[in-house]
Amino acid sequence: MDKNYKSYFLGYFIIFGIIITLLSSLISYKIHMIDIEGSVKKYAQEVSISRKNYILQPHIDQMDDIVNSIANDQAMKDFVQTGNLLKKRELQNLFLTLTNSNKAIMQTRFIDANGQEVIRVNRDNGQSLPYIVKESDLQNKKGRDYFQAVSKLNRPVIWHSKLDLNIENGKIEVPYRPTIRIAVPLFNEGKFSGMVICNMLSGELFKSVENSPMFDLFIIDKEGNYILHPDNKYSWNKYTGVKRELYEDFPEDASSILAGRASGTNFFAYPLNSILNNDDKAILILKPKATMISSLKNTNKIVTVIVALLSLLISIPLAIYAARSPIKLQRALHNSNVELKRFSDIIDRYVISATTKTSGIITSISTAFANISGFSKSELIGEKMNIIRHPDTPKAVFQDLWNTILQGSSWEGEIQNKAKSGDSYWLEQTIIPIKDENGTITSFMSVGTDHTAKKELEAIAMVDKLTHLYNRRKMDECLYIEVEKSKRYSKPLSLIMIDIDYFKKVNDTYGHQTGDAVLQKVAELINNNTRKIDCCARYGGEEFLIMCPETPEEGVLTLAEQIRRTIEAYEFETVKHLTISLGVSTYSETDDMMTLIKKCDEALYKAKHQGRNQVVFYAK
Repeated sequence: MDKNYKSYFLGYFIIFGIIITLLSSLISYKIHMIDIEGSVKKYAQEVSISRKNYILQPHIDQMDDIVNSIANDQAMKDFVQTGNLLKKRELQNLFLTLTNSNKAIMQTRFIDANGQEVIRVNRDNGQSLPYIVKESDLQNKKGRDYFQAVSKLNRPVIWHSKLDLNIENGKIEVPYRPTIRIAVPLFNEGKFSGMVICNMLSGELFKSVENSPMFDLFIIDKEGNYILHPDNKYSWNKYTGVKRELYEDFPEDASSILAGRASGTNFFAYPLNSILNNDDKAILILKPKATMISSLKNTNKIVTVIVALLSLLISIPLAIYAARSPIKLQRALHNSNVELKRFSDIIDRYVISATTKTSGIITSISTAFANISGFSKSELIGEKMNIIRHPDTPKAVFQDLWNTILQGSSWEGEIQNKAKSGDSYWLEQTIIPIKDENGTITSFMSVGTDHTAKKELEAIAMVDKLTHLYNRRKMDECLYIEVEKSKRYSKPLSLIMIDIDYFKKVNDTYGHQTGDAVLQKVAELINNNTRKIDCCARYGGEEFLIMCPETPEEGVLTLAEQIRRTIEAYEFETVKHLTISLGVSTYSETDDMMTLIKKCDEALYKAKHQGRNQVVFYAK
């Protein structure tokens, strides 16, 4: 009877646990599915705030400040009142300085009350320096819409033009240069006396706005014309003539967007009037990407399944225990949940791990992974793992990795990755294929440890601190390996030894700081004139050594002469011109590493003995 009683409670608790687990998992799944819409809205608000408050607003405010600073400068006020030429030259320098302070400024001008350009500073592109346009090239802008608008203002307030493409001599510039004009009218004794106006290149600004892993971003004007479109050929379609209607991207919501609604079935709209105070009445539109919704749903499903499975695995043994002591069961369950959460938090914080689909798309990452990569979890999830791929990592490494894991085996190795900041970091990684019950690979899990400090120590040990070339120790290692290869495979190998002529005189005359600068620049010139397979090292003092694998006599002599001419022609700071002497040798069957270096050294000695600034090839 006691045995049946225990069996009854055991079965009751087990069945009850299973039912509760399934019901709670189902309810949790439904609640989270409903909450996805709220999550999407929250993400949209975060993205809109970042684009408006941290990208668009600071750039426009900076331009407003520049225009205001010119308009309120005392030299500007004096020139408007008196037309003094000295003040004009002072203003030209002010315009030049402020234009130079911001690479987005294409033009800064003062236009008088008759529409005539009086001062104009131009920049041809974002990389060039600004310059003052000569008076013969200044134009009358009285007929331009921006002059008409600003000249009608009755007080000195900031005016923003529509966002459009830059026009020069009556034609839209090609390639297109999106621009916005920011101006302020000037008054003398209450009468309009001209205007200060800046043309701001807005192409790069809008490029920085449009990138989002979760949303497609659009900016339209009040008429539904595209200022920014994810497909760049439709951007600025009002001016380029490329036809694209709003309903083609928002078939159900176009009319709602133009009517000023803030959200709809497939959009979130945010007016930009507070930033771009112009006639465009621009609207920022966020359209959720299908991949984002799919990722949220898939994540919800995976979490629900995992929670359900873990709950079942825990509930059955706990149910057995509960049949003996309900009070102990409650305490044990609580302690178990606390421990499970603590353990999960420890793994999340300290273990660098990630899970991806078989296509390489990231489905989950640990906090430790996010910290070392510099990306947030939201920036990584949904992206491919190659978002952290470093360009210097050989393709062969990734080919071996994929060949291994796609065959169902685990891969282990060291990989160099690139953080969001652009810095490198190294991971010792183990990548494990995850399979379903049929043996089909469904995903991959990566677990890694940080080896960055180890790699940095290795790099320090083999690089000369001053010139950033290899040091003598590393060169000897590389040369030994290449000599062995030449012995085994009968491949050519050449050396160039370089010495800076009269370098002691540089140190004695100008000091060691100048001498160090010369060494750094010579190292840079040598490195710029050699191939990736060549190995360059500072071999001592002012002496450099270049190892050229698979390079015969003719090739190495050509390279040596090219380096000699480059340094002879270069004008160094302070010391102006220097020369170098170069000794060259090639590997023969009787050579080892030391004899090859010795031959090169003897050739260098001969080059210096014969008058310096020349290349000498070692010959018996």
